[in-house]
Amino acid sequence: METEYPLLVEVFMDDSVTRINEMVQLLDNPSFSTSSAASLENLGLMAHSFKGSTGNMGATHLSELCLQLEEQGRGIVATDETRIRLLVSQIEAEFTAVRDIFERELQLCHAGH
Repeated sequence: METEYPLLVEVFMDDSVTRINEMVQLLDNPSFSTSSAASLENLGLMAHSFKGSTGNMGATHLSELCLQLEEQGRGIVATDETRIRLLVSQIEAEFTAVRDIFERELQLCHAGH
């Protein structure tokens, strides 16, 4: 796994950017509404999937934020559009911090070879 780790990290980072962009686009879509079961279900599925990959990569705080967003999307907690938008912003910010850490790790991996 050691030799494949840099590729795994790069795939995770690329995939994460895509996932976050999809969440932002969903919220920015004029048809998004917290009263729409389809909108919320889609958001919940996005958050659930992202939660899994962030957890697998050890980004526990990011994974926790995704869980909170998933709970909003799936109606596990009372749906609150302001809270949803805040969570997506927090996910974006936390991913920026996680990405910085992984980029430093990649530099170390490449320097060691």
